[in-house]
Amino acid sequence: MQCDICFRTGGPKLPFLCPTDARNRLYDLRFRHATALFEGNAAEQDVSAALEERANSNQSTGSMARVEVTEIQAKMSQAAYRTQHIIFKAEELRDNIEKAKQDLARRKNVLSRRKTILATVLNGIEDQRNKQIDDIEKEIRAIKFKWNQKHTTSSSARAFLCGEAARLYGLKCVKNKNGKDEYKIGSIPIIELRRLNTQISTSLSHIVHLLMLSAHYLGIRLPAEITLPRRDYPLPTILPLQYSYKSSNLPHQSNSHSTFSPRVSLHLDQSDQSRPRPLFINKPLPIIACEDPIEHALFLEGVSLLAYNVSWLCESQGMVIGEDGNMMEIFDIGRNMFDLLIGVHPRPYFGARATLAPCTPARGRRNIEPETTSRVSSYPSMLGKYSHSTAHSFLGNAEGTGMILRWKLPSPTKLCDNLRSELMSEIANAEWEVLNADAWAIDDDEPMGHDGVMIRANEESERSPGLGMQSFLSIKTVMDAAETFRTERESRIVASGWTKLKPR
Repeated sequence: MQCDICFRTGGPKLPFLCPTDARNRLYDLRFRHATALFEGNAAEQDVSAALEERANSNQSTGSMARVEVTEIQAKMSQAAYRTQHIIFKAEELRDNIEKAKQDLARRKNVLSRRKTILATVLNGIEDQRNKQIDDIEKEIRAIKFKWNQKHTTSSSARAFLCGEAARLYGLKCVKNKNGKDEYKIGSIPIIELRRLNTQISTSLSHIVHLLMLSAHYLGIRLPAEITLPRRDYPLPTILPLQYSYKSSNLPHQSNSHSTFSPRVSLHLDQSDQSRPRPLFINKPLPIIACEDPIEHALFLEGVSLLAYNVSWLCESQGMVIGEDGNMMEIFDIGRNMFDLLIGVHPRPYFGARATLAPCTPARGRRNIEPETTSRVSSYPSMLGKYSHSTAHSFLGNAEGTGMILRWKLPSPTKLCDNLRSELMSEIANAEWEVLNADAWAIDDDEPMGHDGVMIRANEESERSPGLGMQSFLSIKTVMDAAETFRTERESRIVASGWTKLKPR
């Protein structure tokens, strides 16, 4: 403790300066003396207690001593047994450790031998593996070469079949009286969408059949589904892109007369937007436009979809159609079909029929202009290459999809609008055409329910039944012209010479 006089803390090495320092020096000795006294008292008490217990134990009986001896002997025997058991377990554990060491050494020897064998095997397996890889790569290259050969052969076969089908259908290009190119199929002029005139249904039927046959040979699925004539509906139709290949039970018209009823057309148009677009007419187009605008619009949409199908097929086989937004090439169906199926490039001949097929151009084939040559011969060997029916050059893979995305074909809706505006622009200009007496002849057996005059109907009927009813000449577009002609027909007046016709 701190001194009150010298203000120092006491310690054994400090000299005495005051009584407080002396008192601090004696504190330790006093504590030791007190501790010794306490320990002496405690020892005295223990000795006294031990003496008292010993005196008491001397007074105990001899029987209690024997019991204690017996208990001590039992504890000794238990301790001896436990000691023997521990020694036995230790020996057993020592043996197990020795066995484990021996097993570990044996396993190390086995692993070392395996590593040696594995290293020996790996030294030769790399060469063997490389050899197998080389053999497999050679087989793959050989298979790819054979695959490409087979695909080239199948492409040649497709091109040959398409060309033969075009020749069998009589697809050709001839010069008309004005010196212009005219495309015919089965001796019937192929219509140009900007000039929808006579023999529309027959020409469209031939085009549809040839287009579907060519698409079948080429293995191409056209974007707009075409329904060919069948037993319950003997006229071709076409579906819009969004409804194609989605249902097999589509509504069809029951007959050709009810098809062009304005009331029925309005009902069908409102009830089912997926109605097939007709590729035929049973009245002159201007009369349909006047009596049934809805059916007229459906027909224009149908022929626009047909032109889109033809252009799409040409694009898939390497031709370039409608560049820079030129829709006139798309509307020229006959030229596109001719260039695709016959064209200017040499037609590959397939199989045993190669010796029978001529190498020179067919009779009636035109001398191709440089423009047509650039359209077709830029990809002369692509006809039959891409298709939807083979894994090789599949149009649905990344390469085919990328090629389709690069095409610049306008949509069918845009084509239809352009065609409608093209036809409507002709209404403002009158046309003069000459009609002979046969054109105004009245057939008593012919039903008088349609407004129109058939051209060469008897001649067509003799060649093929049903073809004559599909060829009409459009002579009027307004109802007053129809009434005038009906009056003349009822009076059985036969006229010939020049007459002014309403535009189509």
